[in-house]
Amino acid sequence: MKIGIITDIHSNIQALTAVLTEFDKIKVDKIICCGDIIGIGINPEETVQELLKRKDILIAVQGNHEQYLLNGLPKRIHDNKRELSKEEIENHKWNHNKLSEQSIKFLSELKLFENIEIEGKKILVVHYPQKNDGIYKKHIKNPSATESRELFKEYDDDIFLFGHTHSYCVNEIDDKWYINPGSLGCPLNSNIAKAGLLEINNAEIKFSSINVEYNVKEIIEEIYKLKFPFYREILKIFYGI
Repeated sequence: MKIGIITDIHSNIQALTAVLTEFDKIKVDKIICCGDIIGIGINPEETVQELLKRKDILIAVQGNHEQYLLNGLPKRIHDNKRELSKEEIENHKWNHNKLSEQSIKFLSELKLFENIEIEGKKILVVHYPQKNDGIYKKHIKNPSATESRELFKEYDDDIFLFGHTHSYCVNEIDDKWYINPGSLGCPLNSNIAKAGLLEINNAEIKFSSINVEYNVKEIIEEIYKLKFPFYREILKIFYGI
């Protein structure tokens, strides 16, 4: 079975469309999204609607940005290190206000994690592992194999799919796979949308990264035109401008 893996789309419809086109060429059987469908980017509604077109083969979970929409914005973020600025709060509101009732309903029906089984392999899909109090565990950008195992020590699955850090990281240890394909929608000094292909055949697991080029310059130009709240920081942090 061929499974397309994506995470951290962040309202980037151009990047999502480019990756879905590649998935169509590969003829994936399923698409798994590890959360943060919305937030940061400029096209949240279009992004959700594009995923809805693939609902029959899509498995998705909520990320922290979906929870910001549905549960309200937290006072502090990033391992509780800092408060959200007033401009950041306005940016989230700007993004949320673009969503239709249908899109909000879809996002609200997503779970925080999914346990699925494909060809005898147990798979955990999550945005990032959480502690018992529902708070995300310490953010580790590029966890080692040992750190990956520790992050998911409460679970007894064969494959762990996650995102949140925006960094590509794949580890295999003790016959278990820990896979973060990297952010699809936050290119940071590149013109690449990141995704992955997970193949499971006769109990054999194979993962390969997928890097698809798209027109990032067009998005940057549109951000400059819109000048929405927090746009300069978004360009710097997520686009490297």
